[in-house]
Amino acid sequence: MPASRKETKMAETFYTKEQLALREKYRALVKEHIIPRVREIDEKDRIPRDLIEKLTKEPFHLPALSVPKKFGGQEMGKVEVCIIAEEIGYGCPALIPFLEIAQLYTYVIKLGGTEEQQKRFLTRIASGEVGCYALTDEASGSDPASMKATATKTENGFLLNGRKRLISYADFSDIFALFANEEPGSGGKGISAFIVDKGTPGLKLDKHNVLSGLKGHRAYELKMENLFVPFENRIGAKGEGLKIALKVLSNTRISLSFGHIGLARAALECAIKFAKERVIAGTPIYRHQGISFPVAEIASEIDAARLMAYRAAVLSERGVDHRKETSMAKMLAGRVMLRAVEQANLILGGYGSDVEFPVERHLRDAFAWIAAQGTPEIHRVIVAREIFGK
Repeated sequence: MPASRKETKMAETFYTKEQLALREKYRALVKEHIIPRVREIDEKDRIPRDLIEKLTKEPFHLPALSVPKKFGGQEMGKVEVCIIAEEIGYGCPALIPFLEIAQLYTYVIKLGGTEEQQKRFLTRIASGEVGCYALTDEASGSDPASMKATATKTENGFLLNGRKRLISYADFSDIFALFANEEPGSGGKGISAFIVDKGTPGLKLDKHNVLSGLKGHRAYELKMENLFVPFENRIGAKGEGLKIALKVLSNTRISLSFGHIGLARAALECAIKFAKERVIAGTPIYRHQGISFPVAEIASEIDAARLMAYRAAVLSERGVDHRKETSMAKMLAGRVMLRAVEQANLILGGYGSDVEFPVERHLRDAFAWIAAQGTPEIHRVIVAREIFGK
């Protein structure tokens, strides 16, 4: 859908001409290749493999967005990645985790890997392979320091044991970034990062979670049973894994916020279209303040959330500490997303639950998505700590 006049005017105050062109490019790609398949994805609860393959290659090339050009990637800035995330969130939120895991995996290698490791692992992603990120395990969610997965040093490497939970797109992944503790009981001080290939003995995909929303996105459990990892596949030094993981999440939470904004925008546009077309007693319902005022508020909040997330993206590009700003953006974007889908559902009335309209899917997607990379409560904790000190 073409950008509205107001949206274009707002965006032009901080996006460059090149960034606006990038937005229009991906908006058109999403409209052509993704939106026509959303209902099929939702009904079958499966992302078609041919679509995943399309996303890994030009013109999408999602896994390689942040890979340096010297390794065959596109080396896009954080703002550019966020622009793309908003368009994908608008079209199919279930595909945002695919974009996110590519970013998570790439940042692990970029932040912790040696030059040789970056060349070895990032070149594969740039060529179309899919990376995976496995931090959460059976004991840790918002507290990764309590991780139970272990890494035992051997003569030639490490043996990893434990279970990972809620690992997005593990079934499509070729290479895994795994985290395990070399010093169990150390409170996270022994957590290290490791790279493992699909099919390595000891790495097994277990059941996947069946979600009410984000249909097609499958979050798997992974079993690590005496999974051998050579020394050269540890990323960073012993005990640096948690620091790497938290820094990585601080970056990807920004693009996730833009994904939330994309879904909010989609829900709002659906509500506006319905309110213009729905006539009661000879009057389009948008002329009633009970309809138009909530829409005006949500439209304002979407713009505010985008600006806040944009600030975090710019700070990230400048190398400035942005933990507080990122969590603020995530809190606001998540809240706006929930408000937008709820209000759209109410505006559509009985049609809000009709599968012929996208709003019921928007509602399911939003509530399935809100806890990704930290619940709103966790981000309040982060912001409060930054304000008051630890």
